[in-house]
Amino acid sequence: MIQKIYFKNILTILTTLTLTYSLNTIYSQDFSKYVRISGKITNPNGEKILIRGGNYKKEIKLNSQGEFSDTLNIKTGDYSFYDFKESTSMYLEPGYNLNITVNTKEFDETIKYSGIGEDPNNFLANYYIFNEQNSIDYSSYQKMSDKEFFEQEKEIFENSILLLNRSLISNRGFIEKQKEIILFDHLRKMINKVGDNYFSANSNINIKQYLDKKLEFINFNDSNLFESQLSRNFLNSFLSAGLVANNTSCINIYNEVITEKQKKGIIRSLKRGISFYNLDHLDDYYSCLIKLIDDEKTLLTIKTKYKRIKSLEKGNISPLFNYADTSGNSISLESFRDKLVYIDVWATWCGPCKEQIPYLKKLEEKYRTKDIVFVSMSIDDPKDAIKWKKMIIDKELKGIQIMADKAWKSSFVLDYVIEGIPRFILIDKKGNIISSNAPRPATFNKGNYLLNEEIQTIFDENL
Repeated sequence: MIQKIYFKNILTILTTLTLTYSLNTIYSQDFSKYVRISGKITNPNGEKILIRGGNYKKEIKLNSQGEFSDTLNIKTGDYSFYDFKESTSMYLEPGYNLNITVNTKEFDETIKYSGIGEDPNNFLANYYIFNEQNSIDYSSYQKMSDKEFFEQEKEIFENSILLLNRSLISNRGFIEKQKEIILFDHLRKMINKVGDNYFSANSNINIKQYLDKKLEFINFNDSNLFESQLSRNFLNSFLSAGLVANNTSCINIYNEVITEKQKKGIIRSLKRGISFYNLDHLDDYYSCLIKLIDDEKTLLTIKTKYKRIKSLEKGNISPLFNYADTSGNSISLESFRDKLVYIDVWATWCGPCKEQIPYLKKLEEKYRTKDIVFVSMSIDDPKDAIKWKKMIIDKELKGIQIMADKAWKSSFVLDYVIEGIPRFILIDKKGNIISSNAPRPATFNKGNYLLNEEIQTIFDENL
């Protein structure tokens, strides 16, 4: 009897010690080496989220209420929060304890952070919305003079810095890094727009003085300066513009300073200039590349692409197509003679393509009694034909619906050098090209889509 009581007491003591040790371990754990995140997703798109950055990836499961919680063993740096449909930038440091809430119906507008580390991350969320609200659609961008763009971009830059300074962030390292990011992005945008004139005698004196002052703090002889992605993007834009303009200083930096890896980045940037989006300077970029590239295979690729783009100038005969509609009937371009043909090259998986659909419908309705045909050409993989047909029904798509036979490798796609979608093409009543890269149905300006007046003007001029 005494032995049983003794054993029972020993067992009670051991159980108490074990529980005490476990609780002490929990409450005394040093979280300064980890990032703790928790939160709730309203209207989740799946059953998990993903935190990723560099070589780090971790999936975190959601419970039935869309809630999540985890502890991450990661280094200080830039990461993204991804719900497998949309993502947002994050800045994480060991010791952060963040609570995240978001409604996926308005992902970017509703994401909020609270807890340790909230200020840097709320700034990143607000800065994304700020940039979206101040974005310039491609059509408006093309029409802007250097002076108009300079004044608008300078104001955006100054307001970006103001937004950062008002964010009450105590982390000085984060603030300085963001200032550098904002500056390099600002300079990249400026050079992309005004670089041709900046490197020539045609530059506006105020723009030149402004850029000279900003650029004097950059040591172009320090190749290590351009290790970050944003600084590399700026370097590519700056040296590309300078090399195309045959600027001596830029030629010297290219030949004597930057690494072979950085040179490859410059070449990639210049190759992007062989594009429908750069028709005004196409010949200059082509001439520059011919001088810089020695590899015969690469040269042949560039020459072929250049000649194709030149063959698609206004007034030239359009390449043809003959593809099946939803019923399997063959539809050819030649069958639309004596009508304008407005072609929308798109795919069911393309978000920007789908954004244009409501405005394409409005154009179709407005011009339904006119001699114009609206052709929507899907470049979905043919094995996804059922998905394509379903979207046509679900979104009540009008016009002529056809599917290219080999997706990106279809002859019409290759003939028109289509490398991104949506892409719109306008062909006249005789089968000649009006525009190989026609204005879209809608323009995007300051966060909103608007029916594009430019394409309506072109329609009216050619009907």
